[in-house]
Amino acid sequence: MRSARTPLLLLGLAVAVSIVSIAAGPPMLVTHRGIEPQAEQRLRAMANYLGSLQSFTVLAASMDEVVLGSGEKIQLASESLVSVERPNHLRSEQVGATGPGGLAFWYDGRTMTLACKADGSYATIPAPSTIDTVIDKVRKQYRIDAPGADFLYSHPYEVLTEQVVSGRYVGRETIDSVAADHLAFEGEAVDWQVWIQEGSQPLPLRFVVTTKGIKGRPQFTVRMSRWDPGIKVPAATWSYEPPVGARRLPSFPVDCRAQQTQASRP
Repeated sequence: MRSARTPLLLLGLAVAVSIVSIAAGPPMLVTHRGIEPQAEQRLRAMANYLGSLQSFTVLAASMDEVVLGSGEKIQLASESLVSVERPNHLRSEQVGATGPGGLAFWYDGRTMTLACKADGSYATIPAPSTIDTVIDKVRKQYRIDAPGADFLYSHPYEVLTEQVVSGRYVGRETIDSVAADHLAFEGEAVDWQVWIQEGSQPLPLRFVVTTKGIKGRPQFTVRMSRWDPGIKVPAATWSYEPPVGARRLPSFPVDCRAQQTQASRP
């Protein structure tokens, strides 16, 4: 991404000037959450639009940053195709992954299945009745997350702003040749930014989360592309057919996650 030194320096200068201008500008009215009105309006428009979609697919390209004990940062990349049909169908499958990080998740309204490409194992267990409760369960109980899962909830605004203490509109920028509104939010435990497509389909295009309580403040980034709102998803999408030789487990293993590095997180 940082392929040219001069453009990067110019970009850095432009961003610095923009941030200084924001900081030095006249005070703005804020909401009860400390969110400036323009940021509030754009965030709610995105959340309401996502919540209104009965189905969609999106390609999520994630970059998970790990800070080693030495301070070195390692960025781990993956891509997942996410399919949603409200209120109770979800699939998230890593694209092109064949090693320990190759994971796939199915939810059909009655059961949920996690398949691990690392060893050909899978588990199918009873599931809650909605996508919202499924995401909560797999996050808390199994530490598994779909990329950008906060955007999959039926009411994304409440989830995204749960621990927000302030928010601002940064400006109009371009993501993959698409005009987008850049919003930034400060939270109690994490800070995050989102770039929202302009126009009648206010879709999130980029999402960056900075964890404040970990040394080195690692970031998680997800770029969302190939959105297909309202798509008719084939019924077979939600069903898992184990391949020949697959090994069924009694429950989701808590360590069924993408392998990160030989070194552990500090």
